[in-house]
Order: sequence, then C-alpha cells, then structure tokens
Amino acid sequence: MVEDIGKIISNGFETYKKNLNICVPFILDFFISVLFALLMAGFGIVFIFGSYLSNIENAKTPEAMALVLLPLITQHIIEIAILITVIIVVIFLIQAYFTSGAIGMAIQATGYGKSSLSTMKDAGRKNLVNMFFAEILFGLISLAGIVFIVPGAMKIDISQNIDFKSGAFALFFAGLMIWVLYIIVLSIVLAIFRYALVAENLGPIDSISAAFEFFKKNKGDVVLLFIFLIVVSFAFFIVGQIMNSLSISIIDIIWSFISFLISLIVIAPLTTVWWVRLYMVRTDKKIYFDELLAHPNELEKVKMME
Repeated sequence: MVEDIGKIISNGFETYKKNLNICVPFILDFFISVLFALLMAGFGIVFIFGSYLSNIENAKTPEAMALVLLPLITQHIIEIAILITVIIVVIFLIQAYFTSGAIGMAIQATGYGKSSLSTMKDAGRKNLVNMFFAEILFGLISLAGIVFIVPGAMKIDISQNIDFKSGAFALFFAGLMIWVLYIIVLSIVLAIFRYALVAENLGPIDSISAAFEFFKKNKGDVVLLFIFLIVVSFAFFIVGQIMNSLSISIIDIIWSFISFLISLIVIAPLTTVWWVRLYMVRTDKKIYFDELLAHPNELEKVKMME
C-alpha cells in the first residue's frame, strides 16, 4: 500500500497508541544516563578532590571557592579530562543501545502490529557498536562545518576588546550561520541513517550511505516529515512560553514536569515510529496493516479481538 506523508503520520500515531511500550527505551536511557553521570561525577570529586573537600566546604563565597578550585583543577586537569571522556563515551554507548532498541521495537510494531521489550534488548545488543560509531561519524561530519567560521575567527584579535560591529566579527557570525545551515541540511539529508542501520543491520559508513541514497529517492517525504516535526517542536515551545509568561511558580513547576514527560514518553517515541514507518513504506518492507488488508478475514478477527 502506498502511503503519503499524512497517512504515514496518522498510521504511525495509531501504531504508537497500540504500542506505548516503545517509550520504555527512552525512559531507561534518560534515567540510566543521569544516574551514571551523577555516580561518576561523585566518584570523581571524591577521588580527585577528596583530601581538599574540607577546604572547599570552608569557602563561604564564590570568590573564595574559585581561589580554592582553580589551582586544584589546573593541578588535576588530566584526571578531570579522563573522567569527563569516560562519562561521555559511556553515555554515548547507553544512548546507542537504547536508540537501537527503540528503533527495533518501532520496526517490529510497524511490521507486525505489536512490539516487545525483548526486541529492545536484542536490537540494542546487536546494533550497539555500529550505532555508537555511526553517531560519532555523523558528529564528525557535522563538526566539519567548523571550516565556515575559521576565516572570521582568524581575523578576530582576542588580545583586544572585541568590536562586535567589526568586519571580522561579521565574517565570523556569517560563518557561524552557514555552519548552522549546514548542520540543518545534513540532518535532513542523513535523517534516516539510524533507522536504516537497525532495519538493514548496516555498519556506520553503510548507514550514512544508505541514508543519502534514501534521501535522493524520497526528498519530498523526508523534507515534509522533518518540517512537520519542527512545527510540532515549535508549537510545544510556544505552549511552554505561554505557561512561563503566567509568572505563577507552581504552574511553571507543573508545566516543566509535564513537558518533560511529553518529550520523553510521547514526542521521542512518536518521532521514532514516524521515521521508521517512512523508511519501511518507501523501501517496500512488510507493513502490518498492509498484510491485514490483503486478508479481510484476518482483519475481521483482529477487530473482534480489539
């Protein structure tokens, strides 16, 4: 069955309504990442600054604390760098595992109607390394856009007061805007790489290549879905601004909690389901409702079960 982008969005929404467990990987990803970061940060503070904690506690003002901390940070800069690197790498691995797991569950739900947490474990374990390096590769490609700000940055003299109206700063700002535009275009062109990686069991380079080929064949659909997701995010942002403008503390706190939950258990999994469905529909993968529509008797059984 050929689905336009509107049908992909509506059918994807129906798929998620019947498979709310797809939000579980995102919840686990957030809490495990935060817990690990806090534990490692606590361990690092005790291990690196343990003998100096009493001095830090005795610093009563920010200025006094800075006088104590700055020499310690300088003295232990290598240990701090190693600790931060370990935290970042492990969090990236955690995210790679649960991202792969969520995509695997979305593929299962889209193709067979139901998803299971065992699929999260299987897809996460199977694609962990490839997803980790694919994310790094995508990050490096994004970082390559730094060349756009180099000409302006080289002309800015940081030894003097920076004149924000100078030609050097204007050149730097223009380069920065081009870099942002480059990242946006790259995010659209390679939007599907994570989903192709899990769906086809691809390596990092092959997933980037597959995403590019998919975009060349489906430019309109990818751009439309990307714009739709931007509109959803913008609408969400506007609601948040309205809530904040009320200047009522309790409402701000409640909305912050609600918006966090919506992002974690609705927007993130729905986005995954929509991209997965777009990829599966446009690459002629098995789609659950297609199979049922081809067998009216089976569709009637499913309706009776519901």
